[in-house]
Amino acid sequence: MEKKKIHYGWYIVIGCLLITCTMVPPIMALSNKFLIQVTEELGLSRSGFTLANTILQGLGIFISPMVSSRLAKGDMRKIQCISIIGFALSYASYSLAQNAIHLYISSVFIGVFWLNSALIPVSMMITNWFTKKRGLAMSIAMAGIGVGGTIFSPIVTMLLEKYGWRHTYQIMALIVLVIALPAAFFILRKRPEDIGLKPYGSDEADTKTADKSSDKKESDLSLEVQQCWPKFFFWLMLIGMLCNGLINSGSLGQFPPAIEEMHGPAIQAAIISIYSMVGIFGKIVLGRLNDRFGVVVSTVCGCVAFAVSFIFMLMGSNVTMLYIMAVLFGLGDAIGTVTPPLVTAAVFGTKKYGQAYGIANSFTQVGLTCGSLMVAAIYDGTGAYTSAWILLFILTIVTLVGWIGSYALSRKYVEK
Repeated sequence: MEKKKIHYGWYIVIGCLLITCTMVPPIMALSNKFLIQVTEELGLSRSGFTLANTILQGLGIFISPMVSSRLAKGDMRKIQCISIIGFALSYASYSLAQNAIHLYISSVFIGVFWLNSALIPVSMMITNWFTKKRGLAMSIAMAGIGVGGTIFSPIVTMLLEKYGWRHTYQIMALIVLVIALPAAFFILRKRPEDIGLKPYGSDEADTKTADKSSDKKESDLSLEVQQCWPKFFFWLMLIGMLCNGLINSGSLGQFPPAIEEMHGPAIQAAIISIYSMVGIFGKIVLGRLNDRFGVVVSTVCGCVAFAVSFIFMLMGSNVTMLYIMAVLFGLGDAIGTVTPPLVTAAVFGTKKYGQAYGIANSFTQVGLTCGSLMVAAIYDGTGAYTSAWILLFILTIVTLVGWIGSYALSRKYVEK
């Protein structure tokens, strides 16, 4: 019996996972691990250090559409490889900083190279390579964020203790270069047609055994992306993206201090570990739901789990409620990384995905930039997080309504 050959799309998933595992955690989960050593040596305030990462993230607001358009039309492999090298060198340049201005200059370069090499090209490649099981493929690729955070968090802690922050920045940059660059150069390809293949599932013959995914019925919009600006469905999607950024940044940024304030650092560390680990599996679960039942069901499940976690956070004075919150939050946290590209692809189809996702990512970045600051401001103004968790619960519902409403209303514009 002839052994069935593994479709190359799954190698693309592995390559994308290596990218998200090495390039995303240093920008998101691990950035504040350097805070104490850097601020003490350079005499900076904590807000001054945090501004470096805010600059980096904020760049996405302005240049994401240009990055997506360039990647969609240009040589993605070349752009991504050059950008990974630029990212590693720029990240290593943090180690040379003598004051805050040096950090901010490095952050500008890191932000540009990061957008051209990490999440945007990963989501575009998965969308291009998968018709069937796109949700699973996207969730595995994005699960690298949690895997990388879990693996590198203790490594960075050990390196900081043994070698200090300057050498740790250099070592992490080298790790990115050694792992991410070969993955991009040897494994990743922009689209299956580039190597004479078709997307996974595009020639599925047996529709009875095919997944009941909305991607099976996916059609491209008859409108160009620029024609969608006056359309209500487009703004619903963008509002959903904005709110999604707010709720993810607000929760991930402020859960740690809120939990530590209630129960101390030991419980805080345990809760963070739980929702980080559950988040890896939560992405896989959400991806499978998307493949089997479509984008509406997966979005509802993810947003409901995420929203309910804020209810349990309101009862966080009881530590048992926090453990329940951690599980629900981990299951729902996939809406921050997996759902946005799936929703964009479901609304626009594959042909216009690149340009549409660039605009969507800009709105997400606005939310990511402002979310944690918004929650912190509420705490400063009220002396408690109660109002903030209620607001994030409401914004999660707005995210759900925006995405589902956008998908439903966009169907009348699909190509026949």
